[in-house]
Amino acid sequence: MQKPIIPLTLAYIAGLLLGHGFLYFPYSISILALLCLLTIGLFTWFDIGTFRRSAPSRSLLIILPALAGMAAYLFSAGWLPPDHYTRMFPVDATLHELTGRITSPLDRDPDRTGFAMELHDIGGTPVSGTVRVSVREELRSVGYGDTIRISGKLFEPRGFYNPGGFDYAGHLARSGVYYTVSVKGADKIEVLSRGTGIFRKVQDWRERIRQGFLTSTSGPGSALLQAMVLGEEGRLTDKVRDQFMAAGVTHIISISGSHLGMVAVLCFGLMRGLMFLMPERYYHRLTLCTDPEKIAAWLTLPLVVFYTLLAGGQVATIRSLVMIAAGLLALLLDRESALMHSLALAALGILIASPQAIFDISFQLSYLSVLVIGFVVSLWNELRFKAETRLRKIRNSALLLVIISLATGLATGPLVAHYFNQISLAGIVSNMIVVPFAGVLVVPLGLASGILLLFIHHLPLAGTNQFVSDLFVNVVVYFSRLPFAEFHPPAPGIFWLVIYELFLFSFAVHARERLLARFNPLEYSSRISSAPVIGMACSGVLLALLIMLPAMTRQRTTISFPDLGQGDSALIRLSSGTTILIDGGGTRDNHFDIGRRVLAPYLWNKGVYRLDLVILSHPHPDHMNGLVSILNNFDVCEVWESGRDTDLPGYDEFSKAVAAKKIMRRTVAADGPPVMLGEATLRVLHPGHGFSAHDRQAFAAENNRSLVVQVKSEGRTLLFTGDIGLTAEKDLMRTAKELKTDLIKVPHHGSKSSSGDSFVSAARPAVGVVTVGRGNLYRHPSEEIIARYTRSGATVYRTDTGGAITVTLQDDRLDTVQWQERVLRRVEIRKRLAWEEREQENWKRLWIRAKAP
Repeated sequence: MQKPIIPLTLAYIAGLLLGHGFLYFPYSISILALLCLLTIGLFTWFDIGTFRRSAPSRSLLIILPALAGMAAYLFSAGWLPPDHYTRMFPVDATLHELTGRITSPLDRDPDRTGFAMELHDIGGTPVSGTVRVSVREELRSVGYGDTIRISGKLFEPRGFYNPGGFDYAGHLARSGVYYTVSVKGADKIEVLSRGTGIFRKVQDWRERIRQGFLTSTSGPGSALLQAMVLGEEGRLTDKVRDQFMAAGVTHIISISGSHLGMVAVLCFGLMRGLMFLMPERYYHRLTLCTDPEKIAAWLTLPLVVFYTLLAGGQVATIRSLVMIAAGLLALLLDRESALMHSLALAALGILIASPQAIFDISFQLSYLSVLVIGFVVSLWNELRFKAETRLRKIRNSALLLVIISLATGLATGPLVAHYFNQISLAGIVSNMIVVPFAGVLVVPLGLASGILLLFIHHLPLAGTNQFVSDLFVNVVVYFSRLPFAEFHPPAPGIFWLVIYELFLFSFAVHARERLLARFNPLEYSSRISSAPVIGMACSGVLLALLIMLPAMTRQRTTISFPDLGQGDSALIRLSSGTTILIDGGGTRDNHFDIGRRVLAPYLWNKGVYRLDLVILSHPHPDHMNGLVSILNNFDVCEVWESGRDTDLPGYDEFSKAVAAKKIMRRTVAADGPPVMLGEATLRVLHPGHGFSAHDRQAFAAENNRSLVVQVKSEGRTLLFTGDIGLTAEKDLMRTAKELKTDLIKVPHHGSKSSSGDSFVSAARPAVGVVTVGRGNLYRHPSEEIIARYTRSGATVYRTDTGGAITVTLQDDRLDTVQWQERVLRRVEIRKRLAWEEREQENWKRLWIRAKAP
């Protein structure tokens, strides 16, 4: 069989997907795999279709790689050695001494350093495995390959349990990391031995270049140089990242396929240019012995490898190196026309080495982009458009660039939307300007200056680097500000993505056949295959149904409580479409912007782009800080607040965001009249104008001044209580006419300082929701408070254990669904007897996910 690499790779990928499915549905996947084997066997036995020639070898080409892929995935994802640290050390509050070797470049922010460490022992007990270490300051005293001893606590990686949210624990697990370690500072780190070898040497050079950029350049331009030349992204602000995302060029920040491709093209061109400078007779002798392009390819490869190491040698960068090496190999073996086969070989090598990379976003986006570019370029070469003049050559090159930009955008756009809830319309144009700008000026100038720094001990052309990088940032900012440059769709599901890519693939095959028949009729048949047309029709109909189905279902009033850690937020969506957001979560220093990274994607996934009302219960960081990003990124009509405690840290930024967007602002109190919004009635129950808290602790008094808002809709009463304590509850019971409620947001995360007996008895909720972070330092919620609500007849839900909680108002009940009830759970390979029970549970969770809002 000729060139079997593509079907072999596809079969291996199918096996990886089967292995992944087996971990959730072992019996169903086993039956599916058996049916596939029987089908292949029947086709082979009866000599049907594509199996007519070389049937046995074709069968083996599908069966063996698929079985190998399935086994490889199950081994990588489901097996751990007996001495693995997760088997020997459970997560607890114990302070451990861990010894190991740093196996990754340092990932630095201005006040934090992270790295991977391969463990040797914990407290003297030999163990194996890799942990992710986080140190609460910027380190310079350690580096790649160092053997160190640290003192810290073990934690399970924790993300936020929201639908469509980033699975941080799963992301780390795919790289073999199951625990994280928190270290207070550099004084808790002891270096036992220094790293050696070429990789450590290159990392030391990288650090010297980084210091040169830090001392000689400043601002966003400096941060961009460090990111694009060295892979150091820690100093990029959220604002700069958002601008690159809006312009559709966020891929240019991370060193991956585009960067290595640019460096490879530059190095190849430089080598070819140097050979052209040789004396003519020597050049002719060289051409008699070998092809100069092959020499340039051989010289380019080590330079690209060096740059990969200098850029940190991250996993995504190494995968891109493999793909570029495959392209150079095709050139060296005179197989330029077999680009797709080279890419298939590269993918197979990557997935054999790392089976779980199939679910890594960098692999998916990089490889899909390269496949699309390869397809377009191959088709363009087959069409063989004539260009007799230089002007026509320029025209054809420009047209090819536009087609490549458009095709990659169409192919990767839904995948970007799936992971980032964002599609950039500006990216189609911006990529044609920004990518060449980066490839011709920013990266080459910064890289050349950095390498020269190693010899002259200061950054040459520092002013030029600053000017070019600042200009580059300004170009990106310009594109990010274009009208309708970006929009934020709900993240499309896996089924939607598969149908879309099937439609796009069918369209591409059909378009290729038509173009070849039109422009090369002597070489290609005019008969057009019906299979792509059928594929387009079927997938197009399915896509239309998936798009129209949500609009055809009846909307009910829902109250959603996203998991924002130790922070409060509630989204009310009335059946009429009116939306109300109460609080926005947040962290104390806002280093991790909850609003930007968690709450905004949650709202976009709900299809929310406009907020008719935003209510700030009180200006504490865990309620207010996340709202700043929401105000900046959503169409907000009105903001309610109490007007109290406006001197607290962070309030000025909140106030500036309200003013900058010219949002209507209202100071409300319990004395005001009820407000109709859509079909709901809103009433502020607390605090009144005369209320004054006299708690000894300032934060307790501020909590007691929280707004308490009662919402009535569809015959139901909802009570949102902020962080009120016992003092406010007593005043509330004195002033409010009716506290009986169907749903309550439990005050102050379930703290003992709130939810007194009298208040809970007066409210008598059917459902209580506690918004609280897992393992929080305050030990919220109190078990005593949970028991108190339970005794009153309430069913209590918690975001720390259940994740995001959605309550739907039905005619005769409140339907409550927790996100954890919808997340599929893996089977444990060793517990064979529990497989059937876990699979049945997963099918039930799929059903709940399908019918839940």
